[in-house]
Amino acid sequence: RVQNRGLCAQAQAESLKFKLLAGLAVRRACYGVVRFVMEASAKGCEVIVSGKLRGQRAKAMKFGDGYMIKTGHASQVYTDMAVRHVAMRQGMIGIRVSIMLPHDPKGINGPKIPLDDVVTILEPKEEPSPESLLQEQQAAE
Repeated sequence: RVQNRGLCAQAQAESLKFKLLAGLAVRRACYGVVRFVMEASAKGCEVIVSGKLRGQRAKAMKFGDGYMIKTGHASQVYTDMAVRHVAMRQGMIGIRVSIMLPHDPKGINGPKIPLDDVVTILEPKEEPSPESLLQEQQAAE
């Protein structure tokens, strides 16, 4: 059992595989998966389907939504990826589902580590005014 099916790439790749085997159109199945993942509060999602989608000529289709990091350490921490092969009548079709997980301070739905480019601005500390410092020095003398 997975805690949140929408944020699990393996579960979504399997779901897409069974949709395609049931005879659902590729575009409709992929957009359905992308929408389901994005409604599960993911930051981004990308589905790539390649192979003989219709006709003899092999094609690759990409369906994406949101924000997807593909390089660096953040990609290893934040993206969940799954690959499945589907044996169709025409031949093999490859499915790759990548999900960019949301930042979760508790570490339940996503990684605890914040992204590198997220900047938090803190309120400045109260600084004593020069006049009050002068008055304190004169009072001390």
